[in-house]
This record gives sequence, structure tokens and C-alpha cells, in this order.
Amino acid sequence: MQFNDLYCLARPEVHTLSCGAARPGDFDEHVAALEFYGHEAVTIAPIERRLRAEMARVLGADCVPGGRKVYRSFSEAPDQVNIIEILRLWTYVKSLDLVEWGKMRYNLLGNAGHWFPGEMVSKIADESKLRLAISKNPFASRIPEILREAHELLFTEPKKRLSQS
Repeated sequence: MQFNDLYCLARPEVHTLSCGAARPGDFDEHVAALEFYGHEAVTIAPIERRLRAEMARVLGADCVPGGRKVYRSFSEAPDQVNIIEILRLWTYVKSLDLVEWGKMRYNLLGNAGHWFPGEMVSKIADESKLRLAISKNPFASRIPEILREAHELLFTEPKKRLSQS
């Protein structure tokens, strides 16, 4: 929890954290993270380097096929499929074995409103539109297969956020 809090707060675009807690003591962990706030170079950077090194080791140094190089938002993608997020989930699942986390997040697509926007891969109606949308991405030839693999690995059933249950 502390790493996640600090990692997020180290990003200039993040100014607020919404902290969930399974039990009251979880809040103590969030508060304890503040002891390290402002010291990202010492606390977060070494951990992030190790994670990225493992990702490169498993996937190859050139294989982090982020969609941001093609378009800015899921709303620009064919059928509003959140290609950027699905590629991110696939990357973490394949390289860091975060399968259960990936399933939880993937199955929220299309069901969690603005908290987790966009649709699943299964919503792609016309693959030729997908290929055109990703044509400028250096991984364009691999992305359709990665998306299919992500759906096979991660889809269980549509989920709603816990607060929507």
C-alpha cells in the first residue's frame, strides 16, 4: 500500500488518492507512507527500476507495447475498447504474474463507469478498424494477438465496483 501511494503521488498528474481499506488498520499503512513522501529517488525509484528490469527480462527490452503512442484515450479507439489499459494489464500479468489483479481490473471494463472506462476486447466489432487505429504503433503487428491473449487470460465475468454491489 505504501509503495502504491508513493508511486502515485510521485506522478505530477496525481494530486489526490482515494484510499480503500479492507480493515481499519489499512489506513495506518496509508498514513505511514507519508513518512517517505518527497523522497521518491530513494524509496520508489529503486523498486521501480527492479520492476521494469523484470518486465524487460520477461517480455524483452523493446516489448512494452503502450497504446499512448497511437491515441490519447479509449474514446478514440474502435468501439471504445480501452486498448491502452488492456495492454498495460497484459504487460503486468505476463511479466509480473499479477493475474488475479489483472482479472479484477479487466472484468470491470464496461461496468465501472468513469472509474474504469472503456470496453473489453470482446467488444471489437471490426478488426480492420483496430488495425488502422494502431497502425503507427511499433507493435502494431503484435497488438491484436496480445489483446486476444489478454481476453483469454483475464476474462471471467463482468464485474462491478464493490461500491456498486
